[in-house]
Amino acid sequence: MPVRKDGKTVLRCMRCGYETDASVSAREYRMGGEIAAEMRVKTTSIVSEAKQVFRSKEEIEQEREEYYKELFLELLKEEEYGGEEG
Repeated sequence: MPVRKDGKTVLRCMRCGYETDASVSAREYRMGGEIAAEMRVKTTSIVSEAKQVFRSKEEIEQEREEYYKELFLELLKEEEYGGEEG
């Protein structure tokens, strides 16, 4: 990072404090050097290993019909016995 020191601009490493004269303008410097392996950010390209289960239209329709049948029977039972008011 460019820093003013004793009236002149120097480049200072914010990690270790190393300083060097800014022989180029502050906008043209480059940061470089080796980064220790433990300091690197670890990334992976694997997002998910979950397998997708594909179901046929018939299976989906059958599940939907069963759901609505159960819902209908539950509502019918509530109506017949007065619901949860008692």
